[in-house]
Amino acid sequence: MMCTLLTTGDRIPDRIAPVLASFFGLPISEVDICDLWDLDSRNWDASVTCEYAPLSGDLSWSLAIATSDDTSQLTEEVLALTVARELGVVVVFSSDYSDISWIDRAATPEGDVCYINTIESEDDPPRWTVAISEIFIPAFPEAEVRPIPEIIKPLRLPTPITDACVPKGHPQREAFYPLVNWERLTARMAADWPPSSWYPASMYVEDLELRDQLDDVIAQLSPEDQQRVREATAQVDRTYRSLTHEDGGENLARATGRPITDRAWYWYRRPPNPPWDIARQ
Repeated sequence: MMCTLLTTGDRIPDRIAPVLASFFGLPISEVDICDLWDLDSRNWDASVTCEYAPLSGDLSWSLAIATSDDTSQLTEEVLALTVARELGVVVVFSSDYSDISWIDRAATPEGDVCYINTIESEDDPPRWTVAISEIFIPAFPEAEVRPIPEIIKPLRLPTPITDACVPKGHPQREAFYPLVNWERLTARMAADWPPSSWYPASMYVEDLELRDQLDDVIAQLSPEDQQRVREATAQVDRTYRSLTHEDGGENLARATGRPITDRAWYWYRRPPNPPWDIARQ
C-alpha cells in the first residue's frame, strides 16, 4: 500500500506510530516515522514508512505512508477511518475519481465518510482549504455544506443488457448512449443512488429526455437491429417499472417546478423515495 493522508490535529507525527503498527499488525519498531526532508535519520529496513510534512490552513499534516508487505486486503479508506478514530482527527484521502483532481474524501472520528472539495493555494507555502463538504464537519466550519453533483455521472455503472446488445468497442456504441444511460439509471436506483444516496431532479429529467430519444435511435437501424434493440429497451423498461411507482408525474413536477404533460409513460413514475427530496446532511 502507498497512499497520502492529510489530517487535522496537533502532534500527529508523535502519535501516529502505534496506530500504524496496530493497523498493519507489526511491532512498533517496524514503523519508521520520518520528516519528509530528513534522509539521515531513517530506518531504511522498516516495513512501514510514514513521511510527514506540516501543512497550513484547514489541514495540518501530510502523511505519505508506504509498506513493502502484501496489504492487498487493506484499503486506503479503512486506514483513513482507523487513523481518524484513533487520533480523533479528520483524515482527507483520495477519491475514486482520478480525473476530478479537486474532489477528495474525508473520514471523521465518528466513522463518517463523505466527498469534499479541497483547494491548495498557490502561495508559498500553500494553504489548504476545504471549500465544500457533503456533510457538516466541525473541523471545517467555513466549508459550504451541500451535495456535489459533479461526482455522479462519472461513476460508471454496469450495463449488461446494453452490452449484450451493442458490445463495448462496437463502432455504433456511441449512438446507443440513450440506451446505455437508461440502463445506468436503473442501476443507480437498484444501488440506492451511488455514490452519495442523492440524485438531483434535473439529472433525472435529463435521463428521461434521453429515453425519449431512443425511438429515433431505433428507427434509424436495420430491421434486424431494430428488433434486437427494442428487446433490450423493453428489458430495461421492465426494470424501470419494477423500481418506480406511478404518481402522475406529481413529485417530479414539484421538484422541477415544471408541469409534466404530454409525455411518455416513464415521466409519470417516480422512485419510492425520490433521491432529490432529501440531500445528505
